[in-house]
Amino acid sequence: RKGFLMFGLVGSALVIAQMAALSAGLPLHLALLCGLGAAACWIVHALERQDKALLFVNVVVGGFAFAGLMP
Repeated sequence: RKGFLMFGLVGSALVIAQMAALSAGLPLHLALLCGLGAAACWIVHALERQDKALLFVNVVVGGFAFAGLMP
C-alpha cells in the first residue's frame, strides 16, 4: 500500500513547488509544468483509490495546465 502514499506525496510536493514558483516570480511555464505534473500524480492516486471527485478535479486542473503550456 506504499504506492498509494507516494503519488499523493509527490503530487503535494509539486503543488508546493508550483506555488513557490509563482510567488518567486519564476517563469509561468515552470509553474504550469509543476501543476501538470502534480495533476498527473493526483490522477494516478485518484484512480488507485477510485475517488471520482479527486479524479475529476485533477483532470480539469491538468487540462488547464496543458492548455496554458500550448504556444
